Amino acid sequence: MRDRLTNARNRVSSAPSSGGRKPRALSMVFNSVSVMLGKGATMALGFVFWLLAARQFAPEEVGLAAGAVSAMMLCTQLAILGVGSAVIMDFRLHPDGPSRMLNTSFTAVPAVALTMGAAFLVLASSAFVELSVLAANPVFAALFLTATVLGTLGILLDQVSIALRRGDQVFVRGLLFGGGTVAMIVVIPLATGAENSIAIFAPWVIAGVGVCLAGLVQLRRSSLRYRFRPRVERSIADRLLRIGLPNWALTLTERAPGLILPIVVTELLSPAANATWYAVWMMAWVVYIIPISVGLALFAEAAHRPETLRAAAMTGIRSALAIGLTAAVALALLAHFALSLLGQGYADGGSTPLRILVGAVVPLAFVQAYFAACRARRRLGEAIATGVVSGAIGVGAAAAAGVAFGLTGMAVAWVVVQALTGAWAVWRLRSLGGLEGAASRDAERRAFRSTTDRPAET
Repeated sequence: MRDRLTNARNRVSSAPSSGGRKPRALSMVFNSVSVMLGKGATMALGFVFWLLAARQFAPEEVGLAAGAVSAMMLCTQLAILGVGSAVIMDFRLHPDGPSRMLNTSFTAVPAVALTMGAAFLVLASSAFVELSVLAANPVFAALFLTATVLGTLGILLDQVSIALRRGDQVFVRGLLFGGGTVAMIVVIPLATGAENSIAIFAPWVIAGVGVCLAGLVQLRRSSLRYRFRPRVERSIADRLLRIGLPNWALTLTERAPGLILPIVVTELLSPAANATWYAVWMMAWVVYIIPISVGLALFAEAAHRPETLRAAAMTGIRSALAIGLTAAVALALLAHFALSLLGQGYADGGSTPLRILVGAVVPLAFVQAYFAACRARRRLGEAIATGVVSGAIGVGAAAAAGVAFGLTGMAVAWVVVQALTGAWAVWRLRSLGGLEGAASRDAERRAFRSTTDRPAET
């Protein structure tokens, strides 16, 4: 069985693409950098988007729209169900091409996303006060459901590009999405005269349509020559879920806390406070995306070449720290100026929390490498438990500190929890490295015995 899988990988990696062209893939470093640039471009243009929103709309409307965006992004993380991670892991095991797997993924994921979005609207109508408008307003509800579907498809497209080792596709789509939202936040208020949170949320839907169409065109023109056919094959779907669900649970523990916090601030403090918190969190996320992107690329590298995990992890940590610390220091120095572009109230209330939050980039570099190592070593249960404990404590501590001490208290509580998680990750990475070394030595000893015990050929 192992020989067949090896042969399948070799056939896929050596087979020319349609038209006699060889598949063009990026190295791990360039793949990581391309993904980072793509996510960074999205976040940088996102800052421009929220800057324009803050200049045109009241803080209460900005905070409410930010809460809706966070809720939508939380639904996308729930809806992806690890399918993208499964595609990364299984991509090279399809010698006849991954079209059937991609068809199943691109057909099933939107249906799940629609279900998750609808479930959140039901929750908002019954449990929330400020965000109940999402369900009460039919236009807002329709936009929310559409954005959830498109956002989930965007995640899947990014992970397919990472599996192809084509982070440049992620970069192009990041520019397209960010540029689209910036353009629409100017056009929609001018065209409609709207001054409410719906006008802030709508650009995410319009830009999402463009990104998904661009992603399908990129896949069509890539070495895959892929063209979407709506179809779900039960056996493929079962395998994707079997592989993906544990990875999804881990990713959810990473992403959900940061998406829950704006909802918490909106409901426990106020939409106006969330306007500042979301601006601060969005800027900090520009730094956080660096170790997260490196971790994704490390996961893809380990899935393709497990024997390189140890060296790749060290390279990834160094890259994440070098780039992340540079970005963190620059953002800390520019915190007041950057937030003042949104308005003086944003700068006064958010500069100190932002300077505190960027410090989490150091523990995150180790946490993301640890999670990637756990994925590669099939120790997902341990990583999920770590993520659940860290996320639950982080959200709980930040919420309590926020009620008592405001946004600065939230930032301190969050970074302290991340630092403790980072210390655990460093210790476990050392242990996982030792296990890897021991496993390699055992394999070498077995190979040596099999060679020396084999009867001499005559």
